[in-house]
Amino acid sequence: MRALEPVADDTWIAHLARAVTGELGGRVGVAPRVFLKKLVADVPDRIGQFADFEPRKHYALTVTDLELTLAERNARHATSPDDVGLEL
Repeated sequence: MRALEPVADDTWIAHLARAVTGELGGRVGVAPRVFLKKLVADVPDRIGQFADFEPRKHYALTVTDLELTLAERNARHATSPDDVGLEL
């Protein structure tokens, strides 16, 4: 199995974090769960399975509404912070 660090280094991880946050309307508070899922579930498996996999070239971030909680979907589609409905 190939080592992750040379392929998914700190610079790429920071890029992924910005991309996930952007997908969720820039609201950092709703992004950690989705970011971790993409980082832990998607990328390492592909690095391990495919010797030529390079996340910068071959990984396109996709976030579907089915992957999101209600609060995350609200944040994704909100145009202002007041549009985000949260259960208290």
